[in-house]
Amino acid sequence: MFDGAREGDIIADIETPTFPPGLHLYISVKKSEDTVGGQDIPGVIRRIESVAKEDKNRSRPYLCVICIATPSAGRLRSYSEDRHVKCSAAGSPYSLNCEFWGPGFVFPYVTGHNAKEIYTEGIEHVSEHLPFLTLKYRKECSALLKKQLLELDLLAENGRVSPQKFLKFCCSTN
Repeated sequence: MFDGAREGDIIADIETPTFPPGLHLYISVKKSEDTVGGQDIPGVIRRIESVAKEDKNRSRPYLCVICIATPSAGRLRSYSEDRHVKCSAAGSPYSLNCEFWGPGFVFPYVTGHNAKEIYTEGIEHVSEHLPFLTLKYRKECSALLKKQLLELDLLAENGRVSPQKFLKFCCSTN
């Protein structure tokens, strides 16, 4: 695996059990699906495919991937649901060589752990640093944040953010 030509992009060779030469992945990492919305989708796909097609070092078939880090609309999809090909309004794929991988697919594929486990671990680390002491008005901000978190029932008995409650809140369908 090595970094791609642009920030946030990754180029990786992977071995596959049923396809001997394996695949060359061209991955564009996005924070959320909103980052790549509507009119931007064909442009992002064209850009990442042009990187793949212009790569003179490619020695195996390729697949372009738009990798989404956070769940769309707060809904975490299953492993089998969170991998798809984007289609136009007419129903035809923008590209058969480019897939969208959401966190429900990405985290198990890359780490072997589901997205909830990864988010819970991240939330636990973040909660150790609350309140952020670098804020100019940290006392006022901390009080407002604590009040809101309390109203949302997201705090544990120790007054810190409960990773389980916070994750459930972030992934709820409401």
